[in-house]
Amino acid sequence: MPITLRFVARTLLLAGSAIITGTSASAQSPTLVFESLPHTAVGGATLRLDRAREALDVSTLNPAGGSGVAVALGEATSWTAGFGAIAYPTVPLNLSWAAVADGQRISTAAMRQTSKGFEISASFTGGTRPTYSAQVYNDGQLVGAIGGLPPTARINLAGFTFCDTLSELCRLTIEFANDASHRCGWLVGTGPHTGTFRLPNGVSLTGNELRLVEEVRPAGHYPYLTFDGIVMQSSAYQLALFSETVRR
Repeated sequence: MPITLRFVARTLLLAGSAIITGTSASAQSPTLVFESLPHTAVGGATLRLDRAREALDVSTLNPAGGSGVAVALGEATSWTAGFGAIAYPTVPLNLSWAAVADGQRISTAAMRQTSKGFEISASFTGGTRPTYSAQVYNDGQLVGAIGGLPPTARINLAGFTFCDTLSELCRLTIEFANDASHRCGWLVGTGPHTGTFRLPNGVSLTGNELRLVEEVRPAGHYPYLTFDGIVMQSSAYQLALFSETVRR
């Protein structure tokens, strides 16, 4: 079975009851190629290429948060996407991204909307322990960091909001990568706009990039050197991917 089809089959298993109780993702919306990568609907979503905006629109229509899109990458070492979201007026916006390797979710990043802004968290399963560090950068320069965070820790991004027009002013960048030491890490970027990141110890830092990096032993202990896909799910009314790049 080709790599792409294997990943899609694994995605259907990973997506859980949202797909099991409905029809298959491929039946709901055909696989579409965006930025030379195959994308498959998850949990009842529909996909559409927007030629005018040069974007991939993902209509989720599921405020419970089970639907979204899966992208097959082959053997990748990093994946980056620029995206926007439109929320239901009365439903807090939740987003999650899962990196998949060999049919297993090796790491997940999540954003959830609260009355104080968006809370960002991460979990890692591929290394020898689940803790991670949160690092705030501004234009590539480290501003501050905290380590030893458990999966239950939350970093607050205050002042940012998604627009209901998918404006360039209200988009984020999400990245997952394995660095030279084979540690997993997520990056959430606010582009040219700075944001205020409040760390779990109460310290607030200003920057335009938050990195969540798994804390592992030396590289020889890490079981995954690459990953083969990303599954993005959300409670949004609509998601839009405006760019995607992959490094192998």
